[in-house]
Amino acid sequence: MALVKDGKIEFRLNSWMENAAIVGLVNILGDKVIQHDQSIEVPLKEFENFEEAYFGYFAKQYQKLSSLSKVLAYEEEMNRNKQDNFVKFDQSSYERLQKYLTDLKRYGESNSYLAVYPLIESDVKILDLIKQAKIDKLKKGEFDQSREQVVERVRNVYQVLTEIFSYYKREDVQRYLAAKIQIYSVINNGYNDVSFLNRQESKGDFFVKYHDYFVESMFSYLEDDHEKDKLSCTNCGHPIKKGDISYSFINQAGYDANRKQSNAWSFTNDLFMCPACRLLYTCISAGFTYVYNQGVFVNDNHSVESLVKVNAGIRLNVLDLNKTEVKSIDTYAALIRTLQDEMGRQSRRELQDIQVVRYENERYYFNLLPKHILKTINQSKNMLPDLFNAGFNLNGEYHNVYREVVNCLMNNTNLYALIHQILRIKVSGGQVYANSYHVMKMIEINKNFLEELIQVRILEAKELENIRRDGYFFKQEYANRNKADSVGLRLLNSLKANNRDAFMDMLLNSYMYLNKQVPRYFTEVFLDEERFKTIGYAFVTGMIGEPYNNEGGQVNE
Repeated sequence: MALVKDGKIEFRLNSWMENAAIVGLVNILGDKVIQHDQSIEVPLKEFENFEEAYFGYFAKQYQKLSSLSKVLAYEEEMNRNKQDNFVKFDQSSYERLQKYLTDLKRYGESNSYLAVYPLIESDVKILDLIKQAKIDKLKKGEFDQSREQVVERVRNVYQVLTEIFSYYKREDVQRYLAAKIQIYSVINNGYNDVSFLNRQESKGDFFVKYHDYFVESMFSYLEDDHEKDKLSCTNCGHPIKKGDISYSFINQAGYDANRKQSNAWSFTNDLFMCPACRLLYTCISAGFTYVYNQGVFVNDNHSVESLVKVNAGIRLNVLDLNKTEVKSIDTYAALIRTLQDEMGRQSRRELQDIQVVRYENERYYFNLLPKHILKTINQSKNMLPDLFNAGFNLNGEYHNVYREVVNCLMNNTNLYALIHQILRIKVSGGQVYANSYHVMKMIEINKNFLEELIQVRILEAKELENIRRDGYFFKQEYANRNKADSVGLRLLNSLKANNRDAFMDMLLNSYMYLNKQVPRYFTEVFLDEERFKTIGYAFVTGMIGEPYNNEGGQVNE
């Protein structure tokens, strides 16, 4: 809801979309925004040059992911080599430079960069410099045999690179280029096809285009007399003269009212907004935290303060996870870390459900995390990080275990299917980058989930570990490795089908064949499905997986 009073414009919390935009506006303007419990106020004077703060936020926030940072990254190594007079410069240094020059050409001649060069008043012909920045591939033995000539070749390239770095570090280049890069990697995740994001308007000064299209139109609207207006903004309820601003420019939130009139009731669209709300919605991208093509926003809408704080935590955690690089999985890891921090803050009051909005593959996904999921995440805080680098290949596609586990939890789904899938691929000789330790952590996390869901204690972690060890040593008793694998696979199939009778028949026959006593805990598999599958998967993990904790690694053939 937008309202002007005493030279300030007010925006109130509403749906996730308005809330994300409000968080984005706070992120952009910082302490210039006055925060209340359920609303914010912004002095109108802060919008006079809003485009500078707007694009500046994205350039600074996503600097680590920017190709401009990668373009300038080699300067430090270049200066170090020059300072040391190339004493430590070796063949690998030459090959590293060669790779960098290839990346420089790819970035420097890309569409985003080409669109910015005409906006820079400079005599430097940057494209010519980029073409000059190249070195020949080394022939076999050339570096050792002609090191001085090779280094001289590098010195000449360094002279060109010095000019290139000087150009890219210019204030006006940084202002335009850093922002332009984020237009098509971050900003367009929130909205599209209008102003500078319209194909026909993509060239030219996007700072001016944003100001004219969004900021000036808002000021004009606020200055107009709306006493005789017959329409109203469906977002804030304030009067508007005509319905010319639809929701179609917001990704996944509207439709083209001119081409798809059948989407509206009686073929007449009545969903319009005012220019003030339109400007607010351009801040959606600033409310989300994006890593490559993935974004996340936590709609903890109990207050503006909680909204801003929890999403700031995600941004900080993303940057903290990897000091040298950012990975696509970092949005998930940052989300979990932040939720765990939130658990600590909410410990003194009643735990509240939290809505998580994810943006992936140009679509929004919504998860309402109830109390038992939040508690599961908190209880599993020491186990989840162990899965960060675990993964498996399925149908030629790599799946990260950490991400898959978090997806299951956010969808309020147990992990049995995922555990089964990993063990099945493993026993079949497929590509699995996870061992018994990882699978057991998944079983423990799943146990936490089930115990919170049904409020019944299933097993302790120590008991699960003993069951896994029994499964490992059970397999060791078989003289024939293939027979043991066959038994493990059949037990796995029984677990998948939830067939306790088939599972116990195979188990009893196997123990009789080995002339061993069946462990007492198997009597519990008939108590309930959760206990059956938890015990069963822990045992089969021991049979299929690798040894650890000094169990030895020899398997009888």
